[in-house]
Amino acid sequence: MAANFWTSSHCTHWILDRRRVAEAMKEDLEYVNIDTLTKIKMWYYGIIGKIGKRLQFRQQVVATAIVYFKRFYTKNSMRSTDPSLVAATCIYLACKIEECPQHIKHIIQEMKHALANLGGFDYDTSKVAEFEFYLLEELEFYLIVYHPYRDLTLIAKDLKLEESNLQTAWFVLNDSYRTDVCLFYAPHMIALAALYIICVVHAEQYNDNNNNGGGSGRAGGGSQNNPTTSSSSSNEGQGINNRNMVQWFADLNVDIEEIIEITQEILSLYSIWKDYEEEQVPAMMQALKMEFDENYELMDPQLEGMQ
Repeated sequence: MAANFWTSSHCTHWILDRRRVAEAMKEDLEYVNIDTLTKIKMWYYGIIGKIGKRLQFRQQVVATAIVYFKRFYTKNSMRSTDPSLVAATCIYLACKIEECPQHIKHIIQEMKHALANLGGFDYDTSKVAEFEFYLLEELEFYLIVYHPYRDLTLIAKDLKLEESNLQTAWFVLNDSYRTDVCLFYAPHMIALAALYIICVVHAEQYNDNNNNGGGSGRAGGGSQNNPTTSSSSSNEGQGINNRNMVQWFADLNVDIEEIIEITQEILSLYSIWKDYEEEQVPAMMQALKMEFDENYELMDPQLEGMQ
């Protein structure tokens, strides 16, 4: 792995322009609207997550598989490919890259189990192994993925964030992989956005307690902001003072507007999630994948030529 994100292939090749992603969705959007397409993708992200849970993967393996899935569909339409084959292959490749080896048969078995009531999974080991080469080509063989989990952990340590708030921020990061923010923004910015969401949603946990005789938090130089609390060191780890967090974000050498953009995109996911029902996905897929068999036959020569 590169010494840091800024010199990695993730930064130099896989931080994308939104127009590129929009262009890749054009064919799919001729058959379904953007909300429906988002729900279909969410369903496949969920399948990857469920398989990861059943096979006891680390969260980073699941996240890498989802990123590969997203990157693949910046160059392909879901209509002209089989997302279940793509998802299985992404899981298999992510296991290799994240040093979490898993036999291909186990992944196929779990995919068959996950899709048992939804048309099944008709691919064998040879087909998944064959498709792996096509996936690698579409990913341009740039397989390193940086995730925001490490950045969040470092930030939480610096802020002495309470464990409950760190856990909630971690869940927000998990949810962020249901959006496309990992394609557009650096991992540390996504981590900051997760923290920003926690500060907004749980603002009552960060209320200034000076009137109650308590000390302020240490984040962002709390004692400088409030000289009367210079003895607040005993309150380290007891939460973050809301006023201090405002100052902390203001002092960051980052684009605050970008953090807000990421925040809005993650929050927009929750509005879609409100009326998301898994049982509706097969009908959505049917609308998207009409004449799929004919389209997929067009891909087979590509795969055969790579043997």
